[in-house]
Amino acid sequence: MSFELESRQAQGGGWGPPGGYGPPGAPPGGYGGPPGGFQPAPPGGHGPPGGGKPITGGKQTMALHAMTIDPTTGMPKGEKPPASPAAVVALVCGLLLCLGPLTGIPAIIAGFVARGAAKKDPANVGGGGLAIAGIILGVLNLLGWAAYFFIVVLAALLG
Repeated sequence: MSFELESRQAQGGGWGPPGGYGPPGAPPGGYGGPPGGFQPAPPGGHGPPGGGKPITGGKQTMALHAMTIDPTTGMPKGEKPPASPAAVVALVCGLLLCLGPLTGIPAIIAGFVARGAAKKDPANVGGGGLAIAGIILGVLNLLGWAAYFFIVVLAALLG
């Protein structure tokens, strides 16, 4: 190992040694980036679906992308939009059967809210199935606790 290579390795920084293998005049730390080799994130995060760098290429590339991207949503075909928070709340409240009507009623309400939002804007709001599951579990929750209460009252009256 030569002395020059050892001195470059000892300086460190980025993907390559400072003054290393990049183009002449490039700043230390890699190939044109800031020291450390990381680029800052663009303003606004990831951006909307389908945004950012345009799809370019030949006819075959464009045809492939036309077959795999849904033009109405900008997402890959077959991919569903994320579930709404109300649908998740409906399912979780429906699953908490041990708390009785305290979670059964909110499960039904949140389920109907989520179902309405999913019907209103199906391209951007998902979770219709979760909402239906939350509604069903909420109804079963209320029916189960009503039956339990009825049995307890009958047992107290008869016993």
